[in-house]
Amino acid sequence: MINVEAQNFGLTSPQDQVTLPKSAVQVVLPQRKQKEQKATRIDNIGENEWKIIDGWELAEASKVIASDQSLFNKDLNTSAWYNAIVPGTVLTTFVEQGIYPDPYYGVNNLSIPDSLCRIDWWYRTTFELPVGNEDKLIWLLFEGINYKADVWLNGNLLGSIHGAFVRGKFDVTDFVNTSESNILAVHIFPPDNPGIPHEQSPTAGRGPNGGQLCLDGPTFISSEGWDWVPGIRDRNIGIWQDVKIKYTDQVTLGDPLVITDLPLPDTTSADVTIQTELINHSDSLQRVKVHCRFDDISLVKSVVLKPNEHKQVKFSPNQYWELSLNNPKLWWPNGYGEPNLYKLNLIVENSIGKESDRKSLQFGIRELSYELTIDAPDKPAWRVQFSPLNLLGQKKPLFDNRKRRDVGDGVSIPTLREGADESVLVPVDDEKAAPYLIIKVNGIPIFCKGGNWGMDDAMKNVSRDHLEPYFKLHQEANFNMVRNWTGESTEEVFYELCDEYGLLVWNDFWLSTEGYNLNVNDDELFMRNARDVVRRFRNHPSIAIWCPRNEGYAPETLEDRLAELIVEEDGTRHYQPNSRYLNLRPSGPWHYFKDPADYYRNNAKGFNTEQGTPSVPTAASVRKMMAEEDTWPISDVWYYHDLHYGQQEYCSAIDHLYGDSENLDDFCKKAQMVNYDSHRAMFESWNSKLWNNTTGLLLWMTHPAWPSMVWQVYSWDYETFGSYYGCQKACEPIHVQRNLNDGKVVVINTSIQNVENASVSCEVYDLQGEKLFSKSTIVDVFSNQLTECFTPVFPKKLVGNYLVRLILKDNRGQIISLNDYWEKGFGKDDFEDFNELHEAKIKAKIVKESESPDLIKVRLKNTGNTIALSIKLSLNNENTNKQILPAYFSEGYFNLLPGESRTIEIEHLRNDSFNVAAEGYNLKLNKIL
Repeated sequence: MINVEAQNFGLTSPQDQVTLPKSAVQVVLPQRKQKEQKATRIDNIGENEWKIIDGWELAEASKVIASDQSLFNKDLNTSAWYNAIVPGTVLTTFVEQGIYPDPYYGVNNLSIPDSLCRIDWWYRTTFELPVGNEDKLIWLLFEGINYKADVWLNGNLLGSIHGAFVRGKFDVTDFVNTSESNILAVHIFPPDNPGIPHEQSPTAGRGPNGGQLCLDGPTFISSEGWDWVPGIRDRNIGIWQDVKIKYTDQVTLGDPLVITDLPLPDTTSADVTIQTELINHSDSLQRVKVHCRFDDISLVKSVVLKPNEHKQVKFSPNQYWELSLNNPKLWWPNGYGEPNLYKLNLIVENSIGKESDRKSLQFGIRELSYELTIDAPDKPAWRVQFSPLNLLGQKKPLFDNRKRRDVGDGVSIPTLREGADESVLVPVDDEKAAPYLIIKVNGIPIFCKGGNWGMDDAMKNVSRDHLEPYFKLHQEANFNMVRNWTGESTEEVFYELCDEYGLLVWNDFWLSTEGYNLNVNDDELFMRNARDVVRRFRNHPSIAIWCPRNEGYAPETLEDRLAELIVEEDGTRHYQPNSRYLNLRPSGPWHYFKDPADYYRNNAKGFNTEQGTPSVPTAASVRKMMAEEDTWPISDVWYYHDLHYGQQEYCSAIDHLYGDSENLDDFCKKAQMVNYDSHRAMFESWNSKLWNNTTGLLLWMTHPAWPSMVWQVYSWDYETFGSYYGCQKACEPIHVQRNLNDGKVVVINTSIQNVENASVSCEVYDLQGEKLFSKSTIVDVFSNQLTECFTPVFPKKLVGNYLVRLILKDNRGQIISLNDYWEKGFGKDDFEDFNELHEAKIKAKIVKESESPDLIKVRLKNTGNTIALSIKLSLNNENTNKQILPAYFSEGYFNLLPGESRTIEIEHLRNDSFNVAAEGYNLKLNKIL
């Protein structure tokens, strides 16, 4: 039974002004832009489809009510309105128009009134339709609004949209003017329960996570404020996704479903089944042809539709031999193969051969299967594998998640539903990973490595241009999974980019912590949004899991409905009812460990969807998020930007290990050492038990929604930290490491490649680069498993700080993996010897221009007589010397022995003249190229 009194309603009144964070400088208010008269653009984005761009205006509902003119008067005076950003939010418009300052900087967010989320708003635009389509049905499409909207066209109420994740589709044929301008007006209603944000500060603490906004269900629940983002003043209401116009004939297509089935373990062929709904919008019988085209396959089917009929149409291998593909290009997660995609076109032609409707989408040929432990009649704790494809047509969930049994360590297992067909389950003999979930793609177990996205962007800037660098950074970090936490990043481009970069998606719906965060008020609203999301995004090969909530089970009133929804509307994926506990280990911890070996001893087990530790940015990033006066010493502004969780242990560790910091640059330099080691240790601890109890680890979190000080591996503007490169190193597909708990040298292979006759060496160096120890061996490194090599016995009483270097080479002597560890010698408890190092001397040259204009290779050489420690490169504009971001580096925070050279690949868009700079623990930032 949940204790309702313990649930989090958030603040019921604004906090005491005394506890608000303070800045050393006053907030500088922007200059409001002059209102412009912008013409609306209707951009063609496909066959018979247009997007409404520019020309949007925004006003408070009170202004509209107070006006003595109708909204639909073409001469309406809108001089008091604002030029609106669509797609965007109310706050997006106000910041862009200079009404309020950038909320991401300093404590500017406090100067923006929280009333933005408590009033109604109107969007308005005037547009003319493209000519030549007068005989068509005309549809107005909304990809997403928040939180609720009434849509009006030329004075006619078309209908409502309710919830941030459901689409709006309106037949406007009878309401639109085809020969003159049209006036579209959208009345935006705020959430019913916006809550009151908690403002983080040293005295107020981090506060509750969310509050009353959770009652409203399908919305951006974190925008009330969480411990990684402040309260967003408009709660992200507005027209946050595209608005489109589409023309069709009388028969249209519904949401397609593409099913790809492999005869596993054989992956040399695949069956592809494509189905869609046809809708006849007329009162007469319609004879149509449906064309299905992808790759070099072109199929057609004749269909007869009764008046106003909805009919399912299927293209299956049983009818069309072409859909049994030989040697298909498979979709693989990052590190296991290429994420190949196919483009599908579905076209409906009417009886005279004219196009009636079309839909285009990308899909991947792959099959998901899952391994887990369940209870079945006379088979307690039965380890099984299943493919959801084996359940197609049954329309009932396989597992009863409410009948679950605790098997220890906070882990539970589900029960096979009464009457379920056991024949769809394949017994698994190897139970080393029991009772934990394993996700398989194309029959191969995937060791899931990645992190959580709390929200893509705190102000829902979700353009492809803005988001794509984050996904490339994930791919470059060797991650293969991201979690869409509480569904806050649910938009087409998010899944498209996951598809393209080979990132599996753990996809939550809009519920947070059971027993703490509030359940939704409106189950029907929740289910309507959930059903539309599944139908809309189910063809994305990246989605691997549907999960109802963060850290808990769905409410009793929703659990069975959601499980049945996934079977009915998808049928190709597993419904995982909890993000921790059921076939997963409890989530956390989220604080800093003084001894990184504790991850090995106490935490490395199972599949963990949330584990984290603080990750302070670089000094360059800190300076971008606050005034110089607030950067040092640590100020209230740091706390407002989320410096709280584990802050005391983390900051104390920096001081203890590397000495007290003199300034911001010194502190952040030392912080990156801690960031690198702690994040590498998390993943390497899971690596150390590969498939022998561990199956996946997702960081809380990899991605920041705004300029943050806590859980992240890069900045909101794409700067990479020590935490990023620690993850990149530990998550190498083929990786050599030294286990911190027992000193064993092992090779982790989380790929499908074998490496025979590989050499593994362990070398020890002092700070001057003198070799103190060496040991090597030859091993065969087989795919998707751990290979133990040896346990080195170092010379007794090594003093000071020393470097342990592991090197894995193939049989041609090429380095596959190189991994450095800094150790404390006899009687040593810190790394303060680093502070006595001479300044390093680095030379660099471009060794080879790549065929790609965006890729360069820089060869660095340590020309000094001491180790160059923790080197990081950056690109800077040649004229302004400002950092160029995004930029992608093959390695960062690495070490060079005296005389050693290393080649670093750098990728960026060459829009400007640039120089390459280097910095390190004993290397001041300076231009090297």
